[in-house]
Amino acid sequence: MPIRLAAGDRVYEWEWNPAILDILRRFARFDPSTKTWHARYVPCWAARVLAIDGECFDAEWRGSYVAVSEPEERVKTACCYRAKRWRVERDGEGGHGGAGTPGQRRRPRAVLVEEEYCLYLRLDDGRLLVPRGIALRVARRVPDFAPGLPELSGFGGLRDYQAEVARSAWAQLRKIGAATIQMATGAGKSYLAGYLARKLVDAGYAVIMSALTLDLVYQLRDFAARFGATKNVHAVTVQTLYRRLSGRSVVEDAEGEEDREILKHYADETPGVGDEIASVADKRNVALILDEVQHVPARTVRYVATRVGGGWALRIGLSATPWRSDGHDLVIYAVMGEIVEPRISSSYLIERGYAVPVEIRVVRAPECPGVRELGSARGAEGYARVRKALAECEPRNKFIVELAQRSEKPVMVLVRLVSHAERLASMMRRAGLRAAAATGAVKGEERERLFGALKSGALGVIVATQLADEGLDLPPLRTLILAMADKSRTRTLQRIGRLVRPWPGKSVGVAYELYDDVPFFREHLRERMELYATEPAWRVAWEA
Repeated sequence: MPIRLAAGDRVYEWEWNPAILDILRRFARFDPSTKTWHARYVPCWAARVLAIDGECFDAEWRGSYVAVSEPEERVKTACCYRAKRWRVERDGEGGHGGAGTPGQRRRPRAVLVEEEYCLYLRLDDGRLLVPRGIALRVARRVPDFAPGLPELSGFGGLRDYQAEVARSAWAQLRKIGAATIQMATGAGKSYLAGYLARKLVDAGYAVIMSALTLDLVYQLRDFAARFGATKNVHAVTVQTLYRRLSGRSVVEDAEGEEDREILKHYADETPGVGDEIASVADKRNVALILDEVQHVPARTVRYVATRVGGGWALRIGLSATPWRSDGHDLVIYAVMGEIVEPRISSSYLIERGYAVPVEIRVVRAPECPGVRELGSARGAEGYARVRKALAECEPRNKFIVELAQRSEKPVMVLVRLVSHAERLASMMRRAGLRAAAATGAVKGEERERLFGALKSGALGVIVATQLADEGLDLPPLRTLILAMADKSRTRTLQRIGRLVRPWPGKSVGVAYELYDDVPFFREHLRERMELYATEPAWRVAWEA
């Protein structure tokens, strides 16, 4: 009985030989109905042993990874990076300050340390596993990850740059099964996500659209529906997916600063989602569209992205800012794929008439007694003290209320603390403003109602916490007040980006930056000013 192998569009046959069967078992699967072995491609090592003269590849897909035989130094250069983090030590630890006096209580302190992180693994056969998203940084030749993905066609309803981005993302999906899309706020990334969801459904994939908040999940779902993608599209939060896939909650498994940030600000789970989402996520022919992929370095988010489809899902990542302030950018691209071209910035949109100009006005905030002295503590502890004092500073809060009163409506005020948002909203209502607080403590459906009221004019001001940094679609927004900002490049660009969406009668979006001459906040403002300079269409003015 002959041995038959179908690889790609070619069929090979050999006389019966147990040694050949042993080789085929390493890369092909047997179909008993046709008595044929099947493989998408032939690895080059197998081609040499079997004397196959057709096309072969040295790389082998392994779900979220690709196995390569490249030199380790080459792999390490592509897959390793260094990043800094704060580590809490007590006096006498870490080689500083000696062992201390016996019986003396050791005082904790924050120390900034730099560590190396490597994203590749080693197989028993000596090959190395490289994350799929950065495979082309290492492997000289790789087979197409999704060779059956049809050519992309039909771009009706897309702007020229959206169609160009769609083509690039689709080509990269076919090649490595992962693509990250960078589109500034107002560029229509959710709209493009809906278009791609429809094309993936047409190609035979079940599509999971996911984000960290219900607001974003509902937005993704609605845009997919606009393109007629209602069947085989499942819109769920990352938290819901994590619970269904792992059997645990984000609350139970929060590890590290990024996971705790998600737990604090993004506690939404999608209501009414049954266990069927887990079975959909386990399918091989599934695609994941994930918004705000800058959060992928969080262990829980990374788990979801790499677990869907058993690691074999097609992945599309979306973000206006697909990078990190903590140096872990490579994790995003390793999981979700390289950023495709073109990259659409805010200035790109403004210069082509797709977005309104932005004016950033820097105003000096009233001095808060005693706050400067609080910054003597280093690291996160010192920053938290100063932030809390500013949030509770009555003169400063009154100044923010007055700023909202005289600004063009609607207004969004961004803060960091729930208590600060609630305090400001209460003060604004007492001052006669139609204001409300939208925080992580408010359920997703209620937040959606509040943002809808802001769009319709029923509300004049919303005071929001960090959850409003990402993905909100508020075209009428005229004024943004950054009442408590930080140095994060990601959050900074996304906050200002809230203003650029066109709306009837809207000729400019105005952002107010508060200048606080206190530790941390003074330095953070300087870093934001440097970032604003990278967007030539944003005008910065200092007010007396």
